[in-house]
Amino acid sequence: MGEALGRTGAALATGGVTIEVLGPDGWIPFSALGLGYRTMTAWIVDLSSRLFERYEELEDPLSGPAVCLVDEIDLHLHPRWQRDLITRLTTLFPRTQFIATAHSPLIVQAAPDANLVVLRRRDGGVVIDNAPRSVRKWRIDQILTSELFDIPSARPPELDAWIAERDAILGKAELTDQDQERLAELREKLGALPHGDTPEDIEAMDIIRRAAKALKDKGAP
Repeated sequence: MGEALGRTGAALATGGVTIEVLGPDGWIPFSALGLGYRTMTAWIVDLSSRLFERYEELEDPLSGPAVCLVDEIDLHLHPRWQRDLITRLTTLFPRTQFIATAHSPLIVQAAPDANLVVLRRRDGGVVIDNAPRSVRKWRIDQILTSELFDIPSARPPELDAWIAERDAILGKAELTDQDQERLAELREKLGALPHGDTPEDIEAMDIIRRAAKALKDKGAP
């Protein structure tokens, strides 16, 4: 999409046609591309072909109005491609309305002006939520743990039990000595978790945490 160039050449052994794509390592057969690339290219070429047939009189047939339904638009795509996909599609097909399903918060983040609809299984059926909470300008982890995806935490699953146990202890009216000891253990485990949005932030917070601990051990005020 924009970055990859293609060419065709005769396949003498089979009497057919081969398609090659120019990538970072040179020309490679289209069939050697990842499944995400091949799937995305297939439906984009199909859509383009139909627009050329329908709007052959236009200087740019891809600018003709259309409605395109895509199931699991994020399927097999690298996260970086997921982030750029919506922008690229709206640039390439400026008057096409895309109605797509996705399981990725990256697609949600990349489409801030889209009308989001959440399908939920409930009581043996499917409930359609046409007005979920707005997640405009939210981070990926915030979207992932919102009502859109119903994931309780962005942490590894094994930490959920620790957090739930800590909250249960803190919810007690009175804490026993055993509760205090367990709470200290949980705080030690959870306090060592990385904080920050980027690797640099995580490293900086780790340095600050270790420095604060060293000062506390030395008895600094």
